[in-house]
Amino acid sequence: MKKINMKILIITSLVCLSPILLGLGFYNELPENVAIHFDINNNPNNYFPKLVFIFVMPLIMLLLQLICCITTDLSNKNIEANKKVTTIFKWIIPTLSIIIYVITIMYSLGNSIDIRKVVMCILGILFIVMGNYLPKTVGNVKFPGIKGENLKKKLLKISAYFLILDGILCLFSILFKPLVSILIIVFFIFEMILLYMYAFFKNRRL
Repeated sequence: MKKINMKILIITSLVCLSPILLGLGFYNELPENVAIHFDINNNPNNYFPKLVFIFVMPLIMLLLQLICCITTDLSNKNIEANKKVTTIFKWIIPTLSIIIYVITIMYSLGNSIDIRKVVMCILGILFIVMGNYLPKTVGNVKFPGIKGENLKKKLLKISAYFLILDGILCLFSILFKPLVSILIIVFFIFEMILLYMYAFFKNRRL
């Protein structure tokens, strides 16, 4: 019977909630409405009341983390073989929760932060990490409608190369104008569509 790793679940859940303490610590200094979304030119275009931001944002991340941990453990067919990869995967949301929360508070307190560059750095690192560990997963990654283990392994390998390449491009994009970041994201989506089209037609020949 598959079991849920309660130790990691509890620790990562507490990490997701920990930013609340930071928010309460800066409560009096925060504006009544906190910017939580920005356009490509670093202009805020959506706000949350500070009480909603302080409590609701970490709770949303907690919910996502619970879903991530539980579904990962219940669907993991090779727990021991995928232990390292699974642990790294489970720490993505808690890490992002703290980074995003801290950056949002710093911006709200008047610090000059280019949100676009921060987001591209996060995406770049995330893509590179995922690309590095994706081929090391054993029997967990599924491609809807795709059959054949050799084809799946090939898709994992190609996807990993794409992710690493796009991760590097995301990091380099912070040196250029915002339009470059948009083109890189569009390029990534285009890559994934082409990859799946290739897999689909290859699958029909099996």
